[in-house]
Amino acid sequence: TISVLLSFPFIFNPCLGCSEKTPEWAVLVYFIPFVVIFQFGWAATQISHLSLIPELVTSDHEKVELTAFRYAFTVVANITVYGLAWLLLHFEVGRRGAPNLGRQDIPVFRNLSLIVVAVGAISSLLFHLGTPEKTRPPGWAPEPEEHTPLLSDSQKRPVQPYLLWNHWLLEPAFYQVAMLYMATRLIVNLSQTYIAMYLTNSLMLPKKFIASIPLVMYISGFLSSLLMKTVNKRIGRNLTYFLGLVIILAFASWVALAENMGVEVYGAAVLLGAGSATILVTSLSMTADLIGTNTHSGAFVYGAMSFTDKVANGLAVMLIQNLHPCPTLLCCPACVAFYHWVMVAVTGGIAVVASLFLACLMIWPIRIRF
Repeated sequence: TISVLLSFPFIFNPCLGCSEKTPEWAVLVYFIPFVVIFQFGWAATQISHLSLIPELVTSDHEKVELTAFRYAFTVVANITVYGLAWLLLHFEVGRRGAPNLGRQDIPVFRNLSLIVVAVGAISSLLFHLGTPEKTRPPGWAPEPEEHTPLLSDSQKRPVQPYLLWNHWLLEPAFYQVAMLYMATRLIVNLSQTYIAMYLTNSLMLPKKFIASIPLVMYISGFLSSLLMKTVNKRIGRNLTYFLGLVIILAFASWVALAENMGVEVYGAAVLLGAGSATILVTSLSMTADLIGTNTHSGAFVYGAMSFTDKVANGLAVMLIQNLHPCPTLLCCPACVAFYHWVMVAVTGGIAVVASLFLACLMIWPIRIRF
């Protein structure tokens, strides 16, 4: 948390002491330490927070519910950020009259980053003061549920030792869930990364849409996350994830067939938001299922999942940028179609790959073999 608070404002502020004559490599060297510190802090916060879910609850449905609530409040935070961005950009356009993003908008993002850091610091303080960690004794076992057999597994077979971090590397289910989570994060992260370029460069919409469209996506995701416990309980994890993929594919098909969109882009945003929320909450719930009672090594599992998705997202962004038709310019006529098909590929294309990983999980369900 401290690493994030100290580094985040510098990322969204101009290089201190730099001018227009400063070479790009010098500016890059200036920002690299802040990005590294932020990524370290963000990963440490994210992994430790996710690792608390199997610690706090044991029931499968409660894990889904807690994951859904976590995602819902993440969406509330994102809605707040995009709402503030929309207001700041709206007043900036009214004051300066520039419809497109440029250097004149630097104060907008500076003020936005400072507001985000202030609110985040208060929220983190409340979390650390109000969420005690539970310590479990060595002989701990989860509370019996409605479908728990009268003769427990511990009575049927010898007690097995705890899974250490190196034991997870020998579990096929570990890699199955990792691949599915990686595909999920590719869809969610890349669509969020390139939605702004798609809106402004492909659809030629005003810059206020880069705040209003993600806002609609997050509202749709928030409403969808509230239904996750009920949907998972009725049709199960696998079918819930498949439902999310169908919604993502519907969005990709809409984008592929509609080269020009106006207000109907809000409808597409609703589909993307609902589908992203469904697959993300369900994949995190699958990860919690994988960990089960092995909560002492849960941080390693979430850390490995996060590492896989970070590497995959980094490589994907590098690949997309290397394929950019006009790398020396902000945009050219060729990038209109480029960002259009990027949005199709990072949603529909990866959704097809995710469906293959899901099929593997349906054939070989999550099961610890150790």
